[in-house]
Amino acid sequence: MNYFSRTALAALVTAWPTFAVPAFAQEAASVEEQVLRLVTVNMPRSLDPINIDAQRIINNGYAEPLVYASLDGANLIPALAKSWELVEPTLWRIELQPSATFWSGAPVDAAAVQASFERHQEKNARAASILRGATFKAVGLTTLEIRTEKPDPAFLFKTVTIAIHNAARADEIGDRYAMEADLSGYFKPTEFIPGELVVAEPFEGYWGEQPKLQRLEARFVVDPQTRYLAMQSGEADMDANVQFEQRRAYIRSKDYTFPEVNKTNWNIWMNYRHPLLQDVKLREALSLGTDRNEIVDGVMAPFAVHSTGHFPAGLPYAIEESQVTDPERAKALLDELGWKPGADGIRERDGKKLEFTVLTYGWWQTVAIALEAQWRKIGVATTLRVVEPTASNQIMLDGDFDIATYCSCGTPTGDLSGQLTSFYHSEAVQNWQRYANPDVDALIEKLSTEADTETRFALAKEIQQKVMADYALIYVGNTELIGIAHAARIAGVNPERARDITPSMYIAAE
Repeated sequence: MNYFSRTALAALVTAWPTFAVPAFAQEAASVEEQVLRLVTVNMPRSLDPINIDAQRIINNGYAEPLVYASLDGANLIPALAKSWELVEPTLWRIELQPSATFWSGAPVDAAAVQASFERHQEKNARAASILRGATFKAVGLTTLEIRTEKPDPAFLFKTVTIAIHNAARADEIGDRYAMEADLSGYFKPTEFIPGELVVAEPFEGYWGEQPKLQRLEARFVVDPQTRYLAMQSGEADMDANVQFEQRRAYIRSKDYTFPEVNKTNWNIWMNYRHPLLQDVKLREALSLGTDRNEIVDGVMAPFAVHSTGHFPAGLPYAIEESQVTDPERAKALLDELGWKPGADGIRERDGKKLEFTVLTYGWWQTVAIALEAQWRKIGVATTLRVVEPTASNQIMLDGDFDIATYCSCGTPTGDLSGQLTSFYHSEAVQNWQRYANPDVDALIEKLSTEADTETRFALAKEIQQKVMADYALIYVGNTELIGIAHAARIAGVNPERARDITPSMYIAAE
């Protein structure tokens, strides 16, 4: 049996067993001490799952999808879906957890899940393209059928970020749903200040394992050094956004642990709405002017290696080609395009300077600062536009940027076509820069229905080679996107869901 059938497809047809964690592998602290204090830059501004700023509501246990993805991205783990079966090439049958309810007590039955997906399709801009063409139908109290327009053996992977919610309640209360969402997660907020604070306690009606933690306090702390100091002082137990500089300090101490998280390829987005960035030679010049040695071996060191294509190297569907750094070739290309250095070194053409605004934030800012200096050396001026991480989501959705260092990067996945679609298909909402190549569209569509593993891998590689030739993105480095630090007393972390706060987590005794 080929690789795809053995891992991804098998995971779709049969439920992947949840990682087994002993009830208390270490002695637990008292019930009063079971409080997890989280500092993060990814705070929700809304609890309504259709909102682009409903940040981390699944990761922090407020909401649930049908299924979770395993750490390596190749398998699916049950959530609200108890089991699933591909009964026809275009028909999925999902059996839901029989006793799941929303926080209000309303059942999470097949009709409610159908309504939730349909609301996502209608009102969630990002989900609409992911779920395009799919229809949802309750065929029993806990049985849901999903019909896709064409065969898509990895369709369920597309649902791992789609939070199921009580759509009927949302329709009933309208805009208030942002603050009063009715979800099914194992933690239920008791206090919510959008973008600043979420305090949550276990949902007593939860269908599955009750959380061992008795309270979750998530606070917005944008400055990485402040998060580190909060961990050092004992005011925080988990830093969800460890940046390179602080990680060097964290790893020197035995007071912290780091769950393994997936590596990903960091990249730079260029907006094709900008007339200058539509020119492949100009995009190539920017890539040639990007000094990856300085970024990977300096800014990111020692936690990164050089990127190859879209996916991290070593995966069976990754390519080995790399974008190169060559400032002299970059200058020659810009000369060829008619951009000549001015008195200040910045290139000009027809009386206009060659300059762009670079959207950046948080952990990307040090990279953006490096890029600013590197591109100036080839005669390109940049102005950094520094925003909060959460604010960047709407900016990218609106296309209100020239160039962006944005956290949407290639990762291991069981859904090759889905991920490549979201980055490179001309009709995908999450193709933020509006890259378009008809040949790439056709290859992605062919990949989406292909079941043979070797053919899938070959198609994925061909797509990566074409987008690299187009300089669709500038690939920078392969690294853990953002590390996570736990205080040593945090136990029960589920290694398959290392970024999530799960029911198995607890505070161990000193």
